[in-house]
Amino acid sequence: MDYGTGERKLKVEISSRQWNNRYEIKNLLGINMQVMVASDMFAHKLCAMLDRGEVTNRDIFDSWFFMQKRTPINKDIVETRMEMPLVDYIQKCIEHLESMSDRGMLNGLGELMDEDIKKFVRSKLRTETISLLRFYKEFPILA
Repeated sequence: MDYGTGERKLKVEISSRQWNNRYEIKNLLGINMQVMVASDMFAHKLCAMLDRGEVTNRDIFDSWFFMQKRTPINKDIVETRMEMPLVDYIQKCIEHLESMSDRGMLNGLGELMDEDIKKFVRSKLRTETISLLRFYKEFPILA
């Protein structure tokens, strides 16, 4: 579908994988759509952080976004997908992020961000995400 030059695009993802996902009806531009609840989206984003074979910056950013909004997480989805307790998986995410550098954090992200967010991503995204993961590990906000 072509929305025109310079227009933003909406990504729609359809998955045939079977998880215990929950949905709600949201009205988007006058159209009622079935949308995954935020706690399930967050769980899948957190799983994607280490599930893709390599960490993508968008998974780090999206996980940070959900955590800084104090979004509850669907523990069952994480534990089913990752085949380990939530706290153990969060620890693996922390360890992986600690082993990374801040270099290149904007790769795959920068085109839709203003300068303030770009500065944050370059200098603080990784460390802020680690801090929030530690918080969620110690004090999980569960759906």
